[in-house]
Amino acid sequence: MRIGVIGQITQDYFADNVVDALQRMGHSVIEFGSARPQYRHRLSNWITMTALGALPSFDEQVQQRIVRGAISSGCEIVLNLDAASLMPGIVSQLSRRGIRTAFWFPDCVANMGRHLMLLAPYDALFFKEPHVVEHLRANLGLPVYYLPEACNPRWHRPLTAAGTEPYLVTAGNMYPSRVKLLERLIAKGIPLKLYGTEFPRWIGETPVRGAHTGQCIFRKEKARVFRSAAGVLNTLHPAEIAGVNARLFEATGCGAAVITEFRPAIPELFAVGEEVLVYHDFDELVDQAARLLNEVGLTTALGDAATQRAHRDHTYELRLSSIIGKLS
Repeated sequence: MRIGVIGQITQDYFADNVVDALQRMGHSVIEFGSARPQYRHRLSNWITMTALGALPSFDEQVQQRIVRGAISSGCEIVLNLDAASLMPGIVSQLSRRGIRTAFWFPDCVANMGRHLMLLAPYDALFFKEPHVVEHLRANLGLPVYYLPEACNPRWHRPLTAAGTEPYLVTAGNMYPSRVKLLERLIAKGIPLKLYGTEFPRWIGETPVRGAHTGQCIFRKEKARVFRSAAGVLNTLHPAEIAGVNARLFEATGCGAAVITEFRPAIPELFAVGEEVLVYHDFDELVDQAARLLNEVGLTTALGDAATQRAHRDHTYELRLSSIIGKLS
């Protein structure tokens, strides 16, 4: 099957993993990249996004390349992963030409933007947030489905011994609620090592900066870092209401012992206490961190169980099979 994918193809990003999985499933993939032009400099991107957002007709004109590319390459399906940028008119044009379309949203509800996906005639929409699915299905009558994110066993897999490094690892963006939590852990003497994009200047001075490596980790490097740590701390954005983030699946796939902030969807995804540890408040987080740092064998036991579950039930191949099944 020929499948077009709209989304930023950057190493180990959502779209990168989707494309890799589709190709390994035997599909021919046409990569359209982001719906809107992407530039290296943040200011250039911001100016472009602002201008296109203010001129919807021009925005749709810029995106016509997707329609032309889908038609010329013979796409049977176009899968949009580009959060909230694809114009509804583009989806309409694809549908009129008999191309099945789907949208898979991999972010928290705070990043749904202008909700353009709700104005487009998609054949199916997939969200990782159960609350959103319940609300949209009950009130709007849209073909909406719950679909969590996933791991990619090609590089999200155990590559080293478990728990050889005596600290907790966190990887991702630094935003205020995460920074404040990490400050409290540092004050409690919990050793941390942080990875991700540059620390935002506007956060100001904080002891968390001292634990940040200034490095991003991808694919096999991420797997080694996660697996070798005493544990991976998975903090969740306040706008994650009931669902979870990609980091939970990536870290478990890598064979890490994960401590994750609790959300209602977690017990359906992993066995709490056997495959992942959870915390409901700060005191419970400190207790769980102490267990991983001091309890011999716990990191290995959790990590081994977690990777078996992630590779069995939570791969991109399985998620994409569900999407294609809804479109068939």
